[in-house]
Amino acid sequence: MTDNPLRGSVGPVNAIQLPYGPPLRPTSAAGIRVLLFAVWLAMFVPGLMYVGRYALVTPYVDEWGFVPVLFGERPAGPWLWELHNEHRFPLPRLLYLGLFRLSGDLRTGCWVSFLGISLVAAGLMRLARSVRGRPHIADAVFPLLLMQTGQGENLYMGYQMVFMLTAALAAALLAVIVQTAGGNQFRRGLQATILGWLLLTCGAAGLAYGAAAAAWVVYLAVRAPMSGRRRIALLSLAAATPLYVALYFQGYVRPSHHPPSAGLYESARIGLQAQAMALGPAATGIWPVIAVLIVLVGLIVAALLALRLRSDQLRAVGLLLFLAAAAAVTFGIGWGRSGFHADMGFAWRYGWVTAPAVWVAYFTWLLWGGRVSVYGPVGLLVTAAVVAPVNTVSGFLDAENRVRPTEAAWESDVRAGMSAAELVRKYHPEYGPGAQTKMVEALRLMRAHRYLYYESLGAEES
Repeated sequence: MTDNPLRGSVGPVNAIQLPYGPPLRPTSAAGIRVLLFAVWLAMFVPGLMYVGRYALVTPYVDEWGFVPVLFGERPAGPWLWELHNEHRFPLPRLLYLGLFRLSGDLRTGCWVSFLGISLVAAGLMRLARSVRGRPHIADAVFPLLLMQTGQGENLYMGYQMVFMLTAALAAALLAVIVQTAGGNQFRRGLQATILGWLLLTCGAAGLAYGAAAAAWVVYLAVRAPMSGRRRIALLSLAAATPLYVALYFQGYVRPSHHPPSAGLYESARIGLQAQAMALGPAATGIWPVIAVLIVLVGLIVAALLALRLRSDQLRAVGLLLFLAAAAAVTFGIGWGRSGFHADMGFAWRYGWVTAPAVWVAYFTWLLWGGRVSVYGPVGLLVTAAVVAPVNTVSGFLDAENRVRPTEAAWESDVRAGMSAAELVRKYHPEYGPGAQTKMVEALRLMRAHRYLYYESLGAEES
C-alpha cells in the first residue's frame, strides 16, 4: 500500500490518488456524475416548488423597516452601512435593494437565494471531484444539506440572501485554500484577499471569515516562496482588513432589544444548536447527541490539520484558520442569542451560515487521504441521506400549515379593504407601539407605490 501523495510530497499535486479500491473506469466515473446530477436535480425541483409557492410578497419581520428605502422614500446610502442587530451588510443590502428596484417584488430575493445556494452545492461537488481526481457519490452531501426545504426563512424571506451570499463567498474562499499548490501561492493570496474583503461586508459571520482570509494571506506572504515585491504587496493588501474591522465597530451599539448573553455555557449550547442546523431541522430530534458529535468531529478535524502542518503547511494553516472562523461564527450566534428562549439556536435559518464548518471537515478528510478520505465523507453522506427526507417534509409542512395560511388570510384582508392599522393590530398584536407604527407607515407606502395588491389597502381610520 502506498502513501497518499499529498502526505509528505514536495511538488504541486492536483488530485488525491486514493489507495483503497481500484481506479474507476471512465464509464463508472460518468455514471457517478449522472447520479450526482440526479441528486442535485432531485433537490432543485422541490426547492423551486417551495419558493414558487411560499416565497413572501409581504415584508417579513426585519423587512418592514426597509420599506422606505426600497421605495426610495429614504436615502439608501446610510442604510447600506446601518447596523442590523450585530451586523453591517453593505454588499448584501446593495444586492437586495438592486434586485427589488429591478423587479419590484420581494420574492426576487428568495429566487436568487435558492439559485445561489444551488450553485454553491454544485460548485462544492465540482471542487471535491477536482481534489479527489474523480467523482464520488459522497459528494451528494452538498445538495442534500444545502438545498433542502427545511431552511425555512432562508427560502421564503428575500432578505435572507445575506446568509446565501456569506455561504457562497465562504465556499469560494475554501476552494482557494484547498487548491493552493506550488507556484500559485501569490495568485491564491490575491484571490483570498478579494474574497476576504467581500466577506467583511457580510455581517458578523463575514467578519470571522474575512479575518481568517487576511491572516492566511499574511502567512502566505511570510512563508510561501515568492519575491520580496509580492510579499510586500500581499502584506499591504491584508492590512486593509484590520482597518475595516475598526471602522465596523466605530459607533457600534449592542442591540437594545436583545437580552445580554446568558454566559459561556449557554452560549456554547445555543451555538451548538445553531451548528446542528447545518444538518437541517431533523437534527433537533437527536439533540443532545448531535452536540457531542459536532464537538468530537471538530476536534478530530483540528487534530488532522495540526498533523498536516509539516507536510502540507500552507493549506493546513488555511484550513485551520477557516475552521477557527466557523467555530467563531457558531459561538458568536450562541453568545448573541443565548439570552433569548432556551432553544433559540434551533432557528432553521442558521443552516446556511453554519454550513462551512461541515465543508471544512469534508475537505480535510479528502486531503488526508487513505481510509479517512472514504469513511469520513461516506459517513456524512449517510447522515445527510437519512435527514434529507425529514428536512424536506418538515419544510413543506411548516410552510403549508403556518406560512401560507397566514399569508393568504393577510392578502384577503388587504384586498377586502382593511386599513393598515387594523391589519397590524389583527396580525401582530405582540409588537410594541413603535414596531406597529413602522409597519403601518410601511403599509401606507406600499399602497402609495401600488405595490402588487396593496393598492387595495383600505383608507385611514378616522
